[in-house]
Amino acid sequence: MASFDIFAATKEGFRYVMNNHNLIIRLAAIPVLVKFISYATVLSLGLEENILRKGLVLFPSYLIEGYLICTLVRLAIFKHESMIQPPGADSHEYYKRRAADIQAGAVVYTLLKMTASLIVGVIHMMEVTPAEESNVQGGLAAFFAAALMVGFLIWAFRILWIYIPVTFGYSMRGYLYKVKGMSFSFHIFSVWIICMLPFALIFLLFSDLMMMMTGHTPENPSEILPYILVGFQSVMEMILLIIVSVAIGYGTIQILTGKNISKDHTKK
Repeated sequence: MASFDIFAATKEGFRYVMNNHNLIIRLAAIPVLVKFISYATVLSLGLEENILRKGLVLFPSYLIEGYLICTLVRLAIFKHESMIQPPGADSHEYYKRRAADIQAGAVVYTLLKMTASLIVGVIHMMEVTPAEESNVQGGLAAFFAAALMVGFLIWAFRILWIYIPVTFGYSMRGYLYKVKGMSFSFHIFSVWIICMLPFALIFLLFSDLMMMMTGHTPENPSEILPYILVGFQSVMEMILLIIVSVAIGYGTIQILTGKNISKDHTKK
């Protein structure tokens, strides 16, 4: 059964960000800026509801964000790679493979983001109207259909993180074979929820604070508030993605190698 210690992996994700915050700040400055500019462009053009065009505008931020996350995940799991490259032909070839793996992971990350935008955009365009929705037949068949859909979405949750094993140099087919079954999806979903909840709470508190400071009301909306929230969202999303990716990376490498996430593989 493909499983790992959820709390140990989550702890490693938060620990890595806390212990390497200076490095992360330096590397993430430009990706966060590009992300903010992309979101601000979406707001300025009024594309919040147009998911397909929004995905195209966000494409540059997805690409640079993916490269940053894959680089940090690789360094977090293979700690010896953060050291200065030693001389020699073998070392040179190894680091060339590492660079290729990170680039492949970034490309897969970007494709996953663009595919998700496409799927959500198509679903949004095909939404049924309230009149049509009232004519949909309920009953047992609808319940089973909904249950099957939920089960499929839980199983497919692992696909959203397939860029992680690619970054480690593993094939996507080998990864999916190793994590077959529902257990792995429940584990990574749990990691995602645990990491996401404190960020969601902080964002809600920050939003309420900014609404009070800018005097935002439904009758008199603030023009600057959306851009302040987008800027804060860009930073929070980047930190959250790094933490979750590193945490799931620890669990993934444990399953792929059969080694303890904190004692064996990371201290090679």
